[in-house]
This record gives sequence, structure tokens and C-alpha cells, in this order.
Amino acid sequence: MKAIYGIAVLCAWFISVNAVASTCASPGQPASISVTGHPFSAVASADNCWLFVSVTGDEKAGSVLVLHNKDGAFEPDHAVPLKRSARGESLSRDGRLLAVAGGDATSLLDVSRLEHGGNDALLGALPDGSGSGAVYAAITPDAKTLFVSDEYAKQISVFDLAKAQSAGFDGSALIGRIPAANFPVGLAVSPDGHWLYATTQRGPDTMAPICNPEQKRGQMHPQGLLMRIDVAKAEVDPAHAIVSVLPAGCNPVRVAVSPGGTELWVTARGGNELLRFLIDGWLEGTEHAKVGHFPLGPSPVGVAIRQDGKQVWVALSSRFGGDKPGQLAGLGGLQGASQLKQMSISAAGFPREVSFLPDGRTLVATLFDANQVQFVPTPDE
Repeated sequence: MKAIYGIAVLCAWFISVNAVASTCASPGQPASISVTGHPFSAVASADNCWLFVSVTGDEKAGSVLVLHNKDGAFEPDHAVPLKRSARGESLSRDGRLLAVAGGDATSLLDVSRLEHGGNDALLGALPDGSGSGAVYAAITPDAKTLFVSDEYAKQISVFDLAKAQSAGFDGSALIGRIPAANFPVGLAVSPDGHWLYATTQRGPDTMAPICNPEQKRGQMHPQGLLMRIDVAKAEVDPAHAIVSVLPAGCNPVRVAVSPGGTELWVTARGGNELLRFLIDGWLEGTEHAKVGHFPLGPSPVGVAIRQDGKQVWVALSSRFGGDKPGQLAGLGGLQGASQLKQMSISAAGFPREVSFLPDGRTLVATLFDANQVQFVPTPDE
């Protein structure tokens, strides 16, 4: 009964009052779906009836694959082609807008049209700049602002979504850029919408090169950074919106905020570890922020926290070789347990992103090289 009640609350919060609210069952058993192309990320509608998967083809042509939930089983329904690659996604809290970062621009799609197979689901795209490497997107809870990490341009682009929709998705919707160090990727907005957290894989070249290269021909490089950004400031003066910066291990690539907004979890891919930061401590001073290192396995990328706050899961990609196949790794007992419990689930084929269905229990993983989307009910504690 608690699960049903939780889903009902989510639906009431996320779905437009003009929509007909419904709730679809979640998979009761582990399942996987083969897709055409390489799935990057997956986000579910609040009613659990649809899953939107960003897919990149062999020639970098992207699409959004729409999966329909039929009696607890997700099945491919249709795909909406994009004019560029498809990478990190963000679904607005009101459930109306989907943003998909993709190379030189970020595509925006109307979710209602996307669900019903309309050819006009693609509203337009916001330009990030040639060669910018737009890789991740984050929409603020009020759906006013879109942040996009431009991995190769050393910046985070800030867009006015209302202006974008009224002005025809041209460059005028750009508010400005937040300067970043080398290779910004991960983005997460705090539940109250006050803060944006962002990772950069490497700090400035003036920092000491303490991280080993991830690939054989690479060089030693500085550790990456975790930035805390004032959202209100970023909406008017992005260049001066960074409030504080912390060292965040070797090649931090994703960040997730706990449901209560009190903790941050960061995957340090080059260091083969998951990092835990205490936000209250960070507000007191940088020396109080980092509270944990967890060496879960090779090359962690995606990270997701269960809605009940009891578990955090990561995608161990094994991206740069080694003798271990990819897998999903979890830490349980985050709330009050005397000792954290480590868990693992098989997921070979470059698991890239992880997220949870609205039931708060079923983990979704995109297996990039295996061309599959995997569904796994996480264990109760």
C-alpha cells in the first residue's frame, strides 16, 4: 500500500491537471529490452506508463526511443528522430518538456506529443556552439531554466526556456555561460531549486597532476572538481554564479542529490570510486564536506539514489578495459544503519546511466555497448 500511495503522490505532483492521471505497474522481475543503436540515458514519465531513452546510432544520428508500459512490461512503441546525437536527458518536473543534450545543441520535445506518437514532438533545439560537446542537461524545478554541460567548451550553457519557446528556439534564449574547468559533465539541481551541482573531470592545468591516465596513451592530470552554483544568480549573471568548488577525485563524471537535499554522491570514474559529500558540512566550510570514499569497482559512471534515500546505485562501466565485465553496484543502509551494505547486479556491455522508475524501487540501466535497456527491482532492506 505504501508503494501505491507514493506513486499516487508523484502523479499528483508531476502531471498536469488537464491530464487524465493513471498509474502503470512496474516490472515484477528483472527484464531487458534490445534497442537499435546505443542507449545513453532513460527517464520515465511520472505515471510510469512511458520511458524515454536517448539513443545514438553508429553514425552519430540520434533519436528518442519511446517505450510503452503494458501491464508492467515496457515495450518499444516508436522513435522520434533528432537532427543530432542524443545524450543526457532531463524531464521537467511538470512532465511537459524533455531536454536531450546532443553535441552542438540541445533538443527540446513536447512530452504529450512524444507519448502519442506525434510527428511534431520535436519543438526545436537550442544551440550550444560548434564543437561544444553538449552532453548533459538539467531543467530547474520551476521549468524556467535549462543548464547544459558543454564538455569540450569548458562551460555550462544557461538557457531561458520560456523565451526559447516563444522566440522559436534561436540563440536569443541563451542567458550566458558558466565557466568551468576541463570537461564538465555531470549536472544535478537541488530539490528546492536553489543550487546547481556540476562536475568537471579535470581541474585547471595549474593544479598538480595527481591522477593516473584512464587510457594507455594518456598523461597524468589534475583531479576533478565539484561546483556549487547559485541558480538565481546563474539566471541573471552566469559568469559569476559559482559559489564554491571542491576537489572531487579523479575524473568525476556524474552527481546525484539525495531526495532530502542533504547529500551528494559523485562517481569518480578515473579513481574507481563513489564519493559522498555532506551538503550541510559544505555550507559550513569546504573541510567539512567530504564524508566518504567507496571503491565499488572499475570506471563508475551513472549514479542514482532511491526515492526513499536508503540506497545509492552506480553503473560500473569497465569502460577502459580490464578483466571485469560491467555491473551495477549499490550501497544500502544509507539512513541510520551502523554499516553500509554493498550489493551488485550483473550488467555487462558498458552500463552508462542508471535511474529509478516512479515506484522508487525498480532500477533502469542503459547498456550502451550491448544495445539494451535493463530493468532490475532493487532489494528491500
